[in-house]
Amino acid sequence: MKRPVLIVLLLALAGAVWLAARGCGADAGDPVERLVADMVPIPGRDFRMGKYEVTQAQWEAVTGKNPSYFKGADHPVEQVSWNDCQAFLEKLNAHPVARASGLVFRLPTAEEWEFACRAGSTNDFCRLADGTEITYATLDRVAWFGANAARRPRWLKHLIDIAEELVDFVHEVNWRETISHQPVGRKEPNAWGLHDMHGNVCEWTETKQTDSVEGECRVFRGGCWGESYGLCMSSLQSWLPPSYRGYELGLRLCATPSPAASESHAEPAESAESGSPAGGAGERSEPEGVSHAESAEPAFPGDIPARQNESSSPSFSTP
Repeated sequence: MKRPVLIVLLLALAGAVWLAARGCGADAGDPVERLVADMVPIPGRDFRMGKYEVTQAQWEAVTGKNPSYFKGADHPVEQVSWNDCQAFLEKLNAHPVARASGLVFRLPTAEEWEFACRAGSTNDFCRLADGTEITYATLDRVAWFGANAARRPRWLKHLIDIAEELVDFVHEVNWRETISHQPVGRKEPNAWGLHDMHGNVCEWTETKQTDSVEGECRVFRGGCWGESYGLCMSSLQSWLPPSYRGYELGLRLCATPSPAASESHAEPAESAESGSPAGGAGERSEPEGVSHAESAEPAFPGDIPARQNESSSPSFSTP
């Protein structure tokens, strides 16, 4: 074996070990137990929010299936519609571990999501535990988005780029690096301990939004791995029909004490229905080749739906 090839293989092995060593442990032990244990109290509010986005291991533990396009047990689940999320929540709330927790699990409203995301920030992104407010320039600290969502660490990517180009040239094979979501919890959390509120995958909420073309839709927040930093803002929201599935859309859980079970499926307040307190609004056009039917398959990764949006400063007070 020639020395350059050996060096590349050793570097690839080192990269795999490096990635394994950085596992966040979000799925250590029983996935449902971890899902319940990782619900974080939100200061000043009577609800909890999931520390991480729901992972593929957790979704599969509850439903017996993993619908995700990009596979990875500790990656966020995707290819789940809002309707799928409701079925997941019904099964989760009936699970012995969830019932023993004294909590009722649901999707957050758009307002709850933004409040938890900001963690006291009044600018475009979240606040960290040390008081730092994330900006466009420092978004890489907390988010996987279009500029940094390659599956390989940057140092390994640069070293292997030359080998990839050689393979492409000699064998006429397109050995391109796949860009997708990443394992949950690899980026810094916000001040309240929540990871990946910006980027990785967009997250469904409970809030309704009536669209002139699509009819009754559901709002999602957060931006995703294939979008620009401008689409990861705390105040931005978009909506899609509840049957839509996409490789950019997942979920994060919200929970309230079990006596509030009768309220967990109540309609959000009118102010939340018409948009977040921040005035964010937006739409996503359907990606080419994707139908809103329940059985729809996604377009080939890379065609993340475009969105139009508006945003403004939050009008709610922060603790």
